[in-house]
Amino acid sequence: MTTGRMALGTALLVALCGCPDSNNGNGSCEPGRCATECRTAGYAGGSCTDGTCRCSGATDGGADADADDDGAVRDDAAADEGGGGHYCAEASYIWIANTAEGTLSKLCTLDGIEVGRYATSSLGAGGDPSRTSVNLHGEMVVTNRDTEGGPSSVTKFAAEPEFCVDRDGDTRIRTSRGGDDVLPWGEDECMLWNTPLNAGTTGIGARATAWDGREDPTTGRGGTVWIGAGTSKEVFQLDGDTGAILWHGTSSIGGYGGVMDGRGNFWMVAMTCTVSGMMANCPLVRINTETKEQTPFTVPCGYGITADSQGRIWTSGSVGFGSCVNRLDPATGENVTYRQAGTMTDPVFFRGIAVDNRGSVWVASTSGDVLQINEADVTLVHTVEDIAPEAVVGVAIDFQYNVWAVSQGGNAAVKIDPATYSFERFPVGRGPYTYSDMTGYQLRTVII
Repeated sequence: MTTGRMALGTALLVALCGCPDSNNGNGSCEPGRCATECRTAGYAGGSCTDGTCRCSGATDGGADADADDDGAVRDDAAADEGGGGHYCAEASYIWIANTAEGTLSKLCTLDGIEVGRYATSSLGAGGDPSRTSVNLHGEMVVTNRDTEGGPSSVTKFAAEPEFCVDRDGDTRIRTSRGGDDVLPWGEDECMLWNTPLNAGTTGIGARATAWDGREDPTTGRGGTVWIGAGTSKEVFQLDGDTGAILWHGTSSIGGYGGVMDGRGNFWMVAMTCTVSGMMANCPLVRINTETKEQTPFTVPCGYGITADSQGRIWTSGSVGFGSCVNRLDPATGENVTYRQAGTMTDPVFFRGIAVDNRGSVWVASTSGDVLQINEADVTLVHTVEDIAPEAVVGVAIDFQYNVWAVSQGGNAAVKIDPATYSFERFPVGRGPYTYSDMTGYQLRTVII
C-alpha cells in the first residue's frame, strides 16, 4: 500500500482576512467558497480547518516555476488551481476512468475542460480502471478491475492541491495539468494511496465501489470505501484516510455495480445480471455497513444501480432483447418498472443510471441515447438521441444539475442540459468506462 502524509509543505498558511465571510454566517466553513475567496485574495488556494477558512500558497505568481528533467519549465504553482492551471470556480469535477489506457480523467463540470489525467496503477493499461466514487469532501477513489500483471487495487486522489502530498519536500505540489500531462506512476502528488486487494498477477474483478459518506465534509477525514469483486465475490471495507483494509468478507453474489444508500447500507447488483439478453430475476444484496448483515433482493433487471433520497434503489439493464428501468422500495419489496422492447436485430441495452432528486432519473443506452424517466411513476419523459457514437455506458449528475454521459465508443464525456436537452462533447482518454457516482452528487443527496 502506498501512502503519504497530508502536507502543505512550507506554503504560507494564514487565517482568512479582508475577504467576504466564507462561514456563511453560521459558523460552518464552506470548502468551495473558502477556496474561491482565498484565490480572489491572491493566494493559491484555501481550505477549512477547524471550522475556519485558511488561505495557503505564496502570492508571487513566479515563485513556483521549476524546470522538469527535460529542461522545460514546469509551473507547479499552476497546479494549485486544481490541475492544469485551470481554475474550476466551484471545485466541481467529474472523474472518468479511461480503461483502455489505464488512466483517469478529471474534468471541470462548469466548462468540460480536462484539468488532469492520472495513472491509476503501476500496470499501465493492464490496470483496467473502471468504477470511480467521490466522497463528501471531493476526494475520490478509482478501482482497477480485471488487471493484468498485478492485483486488483483501489487508488485515492485528492481533488484540490491543498490536500495533496508534498512527498519530495520541495514545498510544491507536482501533479497533472491536463489530458496530455500524465505523470509516471507514483510521481503525481495528488495520488494519496493505492491498496492491492489480492496477491498474484491477475485481478479478482473488483468493480462495485462506493464511499460510505461518513467522512467529514469539511476536512475529508474519516469515512470508508466499500468494494465488491465480481469474479471472486469478495467484499472489502477500506479506511478512507490510509487505504488499509478494515474488513474483508464474501457475498452470495459477485458485485458488479455498487451504491450507498442514506441508511448506512452498501448495495450491489450481481455480475450475472449484466449480460446482454439475460432474462428476469436479477439478484441484489444489501450489506449493513455496521453489522455486515446481508439481505437479498430480486429485481427485473440490473446493470446500473443507484439510490434516491427516499432510500429506494434504482436499477437498469437488459431483459431478453429489451431493457428495463426499475425502482425497488426495500421497505415493501415493491418493484415499479419501465420496459422498452427490442428485437434480435435491434436490441435495447440500458446501462448506467442516475437520479437527479429533482424529479427525474437518467439512463444511458448503449445505442447512443440517454433516457429521462419520471421518478414519481417510472414512465418515459424524453429520449435525448444520438449524443455520441455507440457504447454510451455511464451517466451522472453534477452539482449544477447537468447530466453527464460517458461515451466509450466516442472517447468522450457528454454534458446534457436537462432543461433544453442540448449537449456538448468533451474529449477524455481512450476507452472510457465509468458508470458509478463519478461526481459525488449521488452520495451527497442521500447523506446530507
